[in-house]
Amino acid sequence: MAILITGGAGAGKTSWAEAHFPDREIIRGYHREVRGFLLEGEDPLAAAERLLEEKAGAVVVMDELGCGIVPMDPFERKYREVNGRVACLIAERAEQVIRVVCGIGTRIK
Repeated sequence: MAILITGGAGAGKTSWAEAHFPDREIIRGYHREVRGFLLEGEDPLAAAERLLEEKAGAVVVMDELGCGIVPMDPFERKYREVNGRVACLIAERAEQVIRVVCGIGTRIK
């Protein structure tokens, strides 16, 4: 099963993942993939389903975008919403979910 590592931008998620899961494939910046799927007209939730099937043991690292000011741009609001839903889907199916703040990981699942 996959592992999800989330947290704010620049919080040290990737470094933490590399230090704690050196034997697993690490998928960095998955939130950027979500943006790309939206821009290409592809369903990000379906893409996340495929990711979980094809790379079941991977560590997925993605930014948490739900905090802060709500964007005025409609696409940015949609991206933020969809990214959260993708993170929820991955978290639901993950064996572990870890939130990294200031380079410190806390297991929340």
